Amino acid sequence: MRLEMKHLRLVRSISQTGNLTRAAEALFISQPALSKQLAELEERLGLALFQRTQKAMLPTEAGLAFDDHAQRILGDVAVLEEHLERFARGDSGRLRLAIDRMHLSDWLADFLQEFRRRFPQIEVQVKQVPNLLDSLLAHDCDIAILGETSAASGVNWLALNRDEIVAILPPNHALGTKPWLEASDLAGADLLYHFKLEQSLLYRRYLHPQRIELGSLQHIQDIATIIALVRAGLGISLLPRRQLQGDESGLLVRPVGASGMAFRWQAAVASDERRPFVQGALQLLQAQLYQPAGLTSAVPPANP
Repeated sequence: MRLEMKHLRLVRSISQTGNLTRAAEALFISQPALSKQLAELEERLGLALFQRTQKAMLPTEAGLAFDDHAQRILGDVAVLEEHLERFARGDSGRLRLAIDRMHLSDWLADFLQEFRRRFPQIEVQVKQVPNLLDSLLAHDCDIAILGETSAASGVNWLALNRDEIVAILPPNHALGTKPWLEASDLAGADLLYHFKLEQSLLYRRYLHPQRIELGSLQHIQDIATIIALVRAGLGISLLPRRQLQGDESGLLVRPVGASGMAFRWQAAVASDERRPFVQGALQLLQAQLYQPAGLTSAVPPANP
């Protein structure tokens, strides 16, 4: 037979009270209705679950086994219901944070410590995803921190800290004589780059339209390695200035373009996101990562 939750509660209540009347009161049904349900259950099982005496309802061996399992199952259901209620209230869950590898995450430890203090029941997962904005729209992450932005419906943006794309060159590099670099200066250069070139805005916006051919390209995702290789004279690169962490020794650092290439890092979040802990994380990011700015559906300018 197929047991139902009411059967578990029925046997559990009779076992606890030892009395049909008190069990019926606990279940908010009449005593005759409870007696009928018990009789139907025992008939369907082909077993007597209780021995009727003048003083009490005593569980049989089968009744004791039934009640033991019912107690565990009902306990698990109660835990599950409480857990789901915490999810509904936003008191439980998981914050999935995806960060552009080019964003210097020196703030992350302080963020995690404060977030855990404010939302102790929320797990935090820092994810690496292939495409930040696509992952956000596919609900693979809850907040994405990125610098290269593009128009996307259903996304709100929170302005974070300022940064600047700069060219870094080894000492005595020929391009070091220039006060700033243009895209055309990359022609014939040995470039160390953090993106696959064809997927980058640098290639789509500058190199490909202007038919600029590099001398060579090495795709290296580790930023510290790129900086070390540039210092060693093995190429040049374009990086956010904050990645240098103020240490420009052994490097020539030049703006990109006469006016430089300043941009602002952004936190992206789905426009229908309402969970309290996600909103709290955004407020904390805003407080920690410089210059508060409100959420807006307007898309900020992209950077290469």
